Amino acid sequence: MAAIQPFVQVDKEFGKTVALVPAPSVGGGRLVLSPIGSLDNDTDDVRKIANAVKAGVARAIDAGSKRPAVFLAQAPPSEDVGPDADYSRWVEVAVLAALDASYTTLVVREHLAATQGAEAVLEKVESIFIVVHGASSDMDLAEAIRRAKAIEQGRRLAVDMGYGDAERMTPYRCAETIKAAVSSLPGITYEDIKDLAAIKREYPLLYNSARASFSEKHTWPCVVKLEYRSPEPAKVNEHVYLVGKGVTYDTGGISLKVGGAMRGMSRDKLGACGVAGFMAATAVMQETSIDISGVLAFERNAVGPASLLPDEVVVSRAGVRVLINDTDAEGRLVMADAIAECRERIVAARAAGNRTPAAIFTAATLTGHVIRAYGWYGATVANGPARRGGYDRRLALAGLAYGDPFENSVMRREDHQFVAARTDREDVYQSNDKPSTLTNRGHQYPAAFIIKASGLDRHGLASGRDSAIPFVHVDIAGSAEDGCDPGLGLCAITGSPVATFAGAFWTSA
Repeated sequence: MAAIQPFVQVDKEFGKTVALVPAPSVGGGRLVLSPIGSLDNDTDDVRKIANAVKAGVARAIDAGSKRPAVFLAQAPPSEDVGPDADYSRWVEVAVLAALDASYTTLVVREHLAATQGAEAVLEKVESIFIVVHGASSDMDLAEAIRRAKAIEQGRRLAVDMGYGDAERMTPYRCAETIKAAVSSLPGITYEDIKDLAAIKREYPLLYNSARASFSEKHTWPCVVKLEYRSPEPAKVNEHVYLVGKGVTYDTGGISLKVGGAMRGMSRDKLGACGVAGFMAATAVMQETSIDISGVLAFERNAVGPASLLPDEVVVSRAGVRVLINDTDAEGRLVMADAIAECRERIVAARAAGNRTPAAIFTAATLTGHVIRAYGWYGATVANGPARRGGYDRRLALAGLAYGDPFENSVMRREDHQFVAARTDREDVYQSNDKPSTLTNRGHQYPAAFIIKASGLDRHGLASGRDSAIPFVHVDIAGSAEDGCDPGLGLCAITGSPVATFAGAFWTSA
């Protein structure tokens, strides 16, 4: 601390912002001070630690450091903190923040390799050292770092895919990226479905939403299926089914996005990216408490002569007649048949005597309304069985611990009434014809549609405990990006909900 005393004496603002000072006694001869500030005010949470670590490591890298050491000088308080302040994973959060600051995106790595060849430096740092003052034990610290490294490996897969533009990450190239990432990981298997006839048969809503993309094979839709199995089956306490929305570009279809609204729509695949990343992280971690089935539905929502049209009635995998009102509400179509498939698998497993608790979760950048309602936060919308079992609250608590807070929205009767058919010509309305931001309950009612279109309405509370299937729709339109002003560029991608899913589902530690 002697190194900073001269600066404190001459600058009363010193210590309030990130500062670099010469420190001959420190490795590298320089010290970066990155203050956290208070941690016990009403709205303080673990993100303050993450922000300070990320800013400090970024400053060290800017100064030329290749092997920064992060010294966490003081543990956060364990009591008398705000209601949303969960510091139980603070070391992991700090490690993840340091790794985030050192991350170089795939598109940048590819550009550097292409333009600089063998001379290209693709990583910002060679290593990062973590020192925790007063750590409870070396074993606890090592386990926290192990978890953080696994999460980061999955998060980097999600973010690498997310930053790819519509041509770099077409549906097929997303599938190729996932396959390459998981092929060497233990306990995880990969399958893809690219045959259009098979997609039409198994995922008719996805097929019809993607029709305008059929004119160019490289933009055809595909479905990626990932299966993770615990290395210790006797320790499995739940089977989680994850469905990811993977719209690699969203023009809105024939309900065309106008007025600049198409900007950033290469990010409409971030739900599927997050599911792939979480499953990869789980395989790296070799988590024993869970089996996971992931279904990732990729398409380009294009526009052309073969476009899906409003007024069409399309029959879902579950046999439900869906009246199309807005082709820009494609995400719920892309996921509904995959959810129906998961429902069928749960029913079949139970019929075969498998009573392992099972639940279905989505991950999707589904609506602008969730941003209008909550800003840059994600939200959950759960059915009755999931709310009774606390599945949505579980995600919210995990998000607080990992600095990725989620709001728990509640599905109401009006959401189901909104999409309920009023004629005998259809069974459910896909949406209205207005943007979600101009629609009351614009991020809640899509969950009601998904429940009806997938057949999950047969598995609510009234169906009885043996038939009920918990379902949580996770809208990450807010949390998938950081919301910072990018000028004329695009916001940074966060990797949400990889860490939150890890906190919610990795229960063996």
